[in-house]
Amino acid sequence: MRRWLRASLVAYAALLTAPVATLAPAPTWPSFAAGAILGSAAGFAATATLDGPEEVLALPRVLAGFALPLGWLYPAWTGATSIPTFVFTPWTAGAAAALAWVVAVVVAADWRTRERIDGLTELAVFEARNPPETRRQARIAVGVMAVLVVAAVVISFALGDGSGFSYWWLPAMLPIWIPILADADGREVAVADGGLRVERQIHDWDTVDGYEVSDDALTVTRPKWYHSDLSFDRGDVEDLDAVTAALDDALSRR
Repeated sequence: MRRWLRASLVAYAALLTAPVATLAPAPTWPSFAAGAILGSAAGFAATATLDGPEEVLALPRVLAGFALPLGWLYPAWTGATSIPTFVFTPWTAGAAAALAWVVAVVVAADWRTRERIDGLTELAVFEARNPPETRRQARIAVGVMAVLVVAAVVISFALGDGSGFSYWWLPAMLPIWIPILADADGREVAVADGGLRVERQIHDWDTVDGYEVSDDALTVTRPKWYHSDLSFDRGDVEDLDAVTAALDDALSRR
């Protein structure tokens, strides 16, 4: 992960600084290339001591790193006389550093998640789908959407509209719809010392106030409005007693 993070940060530095070189009295794009090389060297040197993802993920740094390249859009916009003259300029290329920064932040966040998961002590692990009622509602929603999409395609054919975007909806949505219709939305869940891990997302115990067991579901309750409850099909939990014991243990140690 460190290698990929460094690569994205070097690309960011190269794109961010390259437009500066075009201010020299020399051909534009060769100057841009020279500036990119110098920026890459500076980025490579600056990241040589990169120890972990937190060096990127501090909120002020995340915001500043994204905002700085966007400043190049001003000369790109003011100097443009058409769309091509806006797009194909060193300034717009410099603004593309914002995309490299987004990649860097995503890589850093993934690195942090991996480290945190590796550091967890898991007390109980199970795999479960959403509760039956939740799955039933999802299947109804998918069915309604599928009917609407098919109807839109039929109407487009009837009107002779061969350019309708509705033709692409059905194949585009099938990868999402098929698991829902097949009832195959199981997730790996781990009750751990540092939080409840659902796949690769960790929910801290300080966001949880307890759990409930009903005939159909095991629900981990979270009181804050911006933290939704986490519910799982009780029938999928192989050893419910072990899971609830692990929940009791983890919650008692908050």
